[in-house]
Amino acid sequence: MESNGEQQSPSQKFQIYSTSSTGVTPFWREKYERDAKKYWDVFYKRHQDKFFKDRHYLDKEWGQYFAGEERRVVLEVGCGAGNTIFPLVATYPNIFVHACDFSQRAVNLVKTHKDYLETCVNAFACDLTVDDLSKEIPPSSVDIVTMIFVLSAVSPEKMPLVVQNIKKVLKPNGHVLLRDYAVGDLAQERFTSKDQQISENFYVRGDGTRAFYFSEEFLTSLFKDNGFDVEELGLCCKQVENRSREIVMNRRWIQSVFRSSDISNYFSEMFGVSPSIDNEVIHINLRGPEFQD
Repeated sequence: MESNGEQQSPSQKFQIYSTSSTGVTPFWREKYERDAKKYWDVFYKRHQDKFFKDRHYLDKEWGQYFAGEERRVVLEVGCGAGNTIFPLVATYPNIFVHACDFSQRAVNLVKTHKDYLETCVNAFACDLTVDDLSKEIPPSSVDIVTMIFVLSAVSPEKMPLVVQNIKKVLKPNGHVLLRDYAVGDLAQERFTSKDQQISENFYVRGDGTRAFYFSEEFLTSLFKDNGFDVEELGLCCKQVENRSREIVMNRRWIQSVFRSSDISNYFSEMFGVSPSIDNEVIHINLRGPEFQD
């Protein structure tokens, strides 16, 4: 479900940016894929830890998954400079976080952070489309996987490899908490107008890093086809109005909670029925937090 206020007046429905029929050439598509790590290393060399704001909304949105007397083990995929993990550890000092990123420079920023402690955080570089996570993290040992604006940086063809990889280290009753870009976001329209499209809903930024924009259907299929059930799925739209130009600019993101289907198989074997038969997917209407990636 989407937030209220989605309706626009006729004068507001026109496209802000003109669309283009051409996109990235095959040569550049291959180059962006081949040099993806280099582009992110350059990104963190240029911006250090100053680009992203600290994310303090995880405890508000998903606090029930981190709270408790028993120590929770968390895997933060795409940790960047630590803008998610350090606010999380400050709020829940009893958790332990494995933090991985494609970029070694990003991992170095985490390890040199003033709040980095090896007793709380294990940071390491990892390409989840290639490297086996279970060589760094014991199999079936992680309670929660957080994926905050990270899966969108991966080629859609390789996304199943990432999902399969995190499933190796997730406990049978573990959860994946995801927030990422959604189809129809203003930035997607900007990319389309500038011939930056690589493939459907997949674009390259000016600095060579890439971004995919998820539909609910695509994200649901991606996880269900790779051993997960959908517990929550929500689409949020924040509208920014420019009254002088009589237009409304939409920022959109998708937020989801996935559970390993192994737990469903357990219930099926024990009781002869899967929880998904009796329980519907919860579609949530997100209104609270401001958009920030």
